[in-house]
Amino acid sequence: FTKAPVGTDIMPFYSMNYGKLAKKLDVIQFNHYHTPENLSDVILWFDFLRTLKEQPFWNTETQTCWNGSVEIGQDIKPDGFCRLNSWLPVALGGEANLYWLWRTHWAGHELMHGSVVDTSGRPMYTFGEVQQTGKEFEKVRDFLNHTRVATEIALHFTSRNWNLFETQHLFSGLNYMEQVANSFHKPVNDCGLRPDVIDASADISGYRVIFSPLMMTLEEENLQERMKEWVENGGIWIAGPLTDIRTGVGTKYRDRHFGFLEELTGAKWLYEAPNRGGAIEGQWKDGAHFSCQICVDLFENEDALVSTIEGPKELLNRAILLKKRVGKGIVYLLGSIPDPESMRKLVLDVCREGGIVPLPTEGALVVVPREGLGESGLILAEYAGKNASSILPSEYLDLLSGGIVSGKLELKPYEVKVLKK
Repeated sequence: FTKAPVGTDIMPFYSMNYGKLAKKLDVIQFNHYHTPENLSDVILWFDFLRTLKEQPFWNTETQTCWNGSVEIGQDIKPDGFCRLNSWLPVALGGEANLYWLWRTHWAGHELMHGSVVDTSGRPMYTFGEVQQTGKEFEKVRDFLNHTRVATEIALHFTSRNWNLFETQHLFSGLNYMEQVANSFHKPVNDCGLRPDVIDASADISGYRVIFSPLMMTLEEENLQERMKEWVENGGIWIAGPLTDIRTGVGTKYRDRHFGFLEELTGAKWLYEAPNRGGAIEGQWKDGAHFSCQICVDLFENEDALVSTIEGPKELLNRAILLKKRVGKGIVYLLGSIPDPESMRKLVLDVCREGGIVPLPTEGALVVVPREGLGESGLILAEYAGKNASSILPSEYLDLLSGGIVSGKLELKPYEVKVLKK
């Protein structure tokens, strides 16, 4: 037995129920080796990991420069990437970032793995960024220790639904995790918002807005009943596409298409169809284009925000996106995977309804509001290696530079800003 905290350094395996695993652990630990090409994927994971326990998670493995075993499979990283990669877990709710490894092995396995110092004991080319990041953590430690990530928006991801999609692809080319990450989480992030990514068992009472895309089944952790009560008490729920269409064991409903969404909203579902070739097209009420990707669910056109304008005759003027009042809340029934601009339009409409004000951004920014112990502020991080900017709502103290910033704030590629209000 030990008094030390017990954890296990999990890798991003989608089939595992991390909600159940977390109950047995003192601390969540995570390993990743993302690159500039897919770094946005790990942002989703950090948004998920911080929701699993009150104790902040540890990022127990990442590379300073590249990973590798008997050969190097990655390329050299650009200037600033190591620093940003080290900052992301801490900014997004963790309390530790560890590198694998300190010094590359001289014998045995992973002789080509990147490290802080190489086998000879000499620094790798990223050594200066490691030193800089450590000094920055020291400079802002009080702000980090006194605040936590603050958000009123959540997005569902569950291992049960990942496993269902592994056994029932539904439509060729549809990948559950890829679509959740790129078609839903990334657009929400890029609107200047900070979503929690939550398991079916998570407490939903503190959120104003919840996205539940590709949740093939809602029959776990009493989620149907809890979502119904939450919406009736004022929550705003974006359900779909392909949500609530299977039982908890993956079978279809024999007397209805959805488990309970039609009953909850009063909507009438009509058709489900593939749309890989893009024959079915939609249009917003204001005339803007809506591209239906991979598949569509179509409804009677009452309360439609988006309707079909192209496709087979029977499918014309059918609803793709509905907005239904339920008790004190709202349910958006989404019938297709939107194009990025349509997803952005939907997110901003939802925010207006929920009284949530996104931080205006240009470029690829991670926006992290933080609050606690009488302090509040923002951490901003550019994650795509390009220039970006944000419009600040008030004056902030830049804790890294010591200056006062307000208005339009420019960020260089991979730059991080820690701002205290």
